[in-house]
Amino acid sequence: MSTVFFTTGNKPRAIVSIRRTSAGQPQPLNDAVPDGDTAGIHLQGSVSVRFLGVDSPEKSIDLIVAQGGNNLDSPQWESYLTNPFAAQYGTFKLDEDLVVHLTTRIGPGAAANHFIHAKNAQTALIDLIEADMVELGQDSSTFRYFIAFSFEVFDSNGRFLAFINRNQPDANLPAPRPLPYNERILQKGAALPYFIWPNIDPFRDVSLLEAVISPGMARRVAEATPALRRAREFVRQARLNGDGVFNPTNPLRFEAFEIRYLGRREPPSRAVIDLSRDDDVILRPQSYFRIPFPEDRLFIPAPFIPLFVSRGWRLEGWS
Repeated sequence: MSTVFFTTGNKPRAIVSIRRTSAGQPQPLNDAVPDGDTAGIHLQGSVSVRFLGVDSPEKSIDLIVAQGGNNLDSPQWESYLTNPFAAQYGTFKLDEDLVVHLTTRIGPGAAANHFIHAKNAQTALIDLIEADMVELGQDSSTFRYFIAFSFEVFDSNGRFLAFINRNQPDANLPAPRPLPYNERILQKGAALPYFIWPNIDPFRDVSLLEAVISPGMARRVAEATPALRRAREFVRQARLNGDGVFNPTNPLRFEAFEIRYLGRREPPSRAVIDLSRDDDVILRPQSYFRIPFPEDRLFIPAPFIPLFVSRGWRLEGWS
């Protein structure tokens, strides 16, 4: 089956057909085209959904300095993560203090560690979905997902960005509808949070101007938002329990977004606000590690930084 969405020049594109009837046949154009600026369409093919607010370890990422070996269990990744700052890989424009931070986790076994946790995250999500099928009395042919979009609908790879759950028209039958998979995977400790403004509560249901946090209010806003507070508490509890990526005998060494920018050999690009503090500081993208716990980081994409500055936020350490 073809893929619905794809990218051209990093911009999402799609190929669709004329909207279908309930019998699966193309509608007459008089029905499928209601007016001069609307066309009914049918999506043919498959598409991926990238979970908002969540970042699980990566099984496979392109490694720009090596041909092949994209899987994290490959010899190429193993060699690279032993020392990605070795002279053989050329110049990598990272701040010295970020290099020091990353150096504490490089070395033999770093790639294998990431791959193991990626496989565990995959298994954890499959288990959640299969449990939902059983509870609903459905199988893979009848089971449906319910998808809720936010400010950004697509990522740069043409994947949907969304919150996803089992489709359950009656929220209470046959059992109360559970939390979205986005939260349940955090609860299991199988992934880390990756909160990107404005794609998470309480920012996604208001205008961009209303969604900008007032300086000195980040901690209070995070604690007053049920979904955000709950997700952060799940991560803290998983850490206390030693679950998943926090396994004390083999904790996750690199966060998934670190693997991605290391593989591309491009510095991180999103600024960050500390949700554990009520200050007015926006940290540079390469200073994200100064906020030690991932559940306390709120990443701000570069195009929105002037909006925050206009509201009184202060850029700290920016040149």
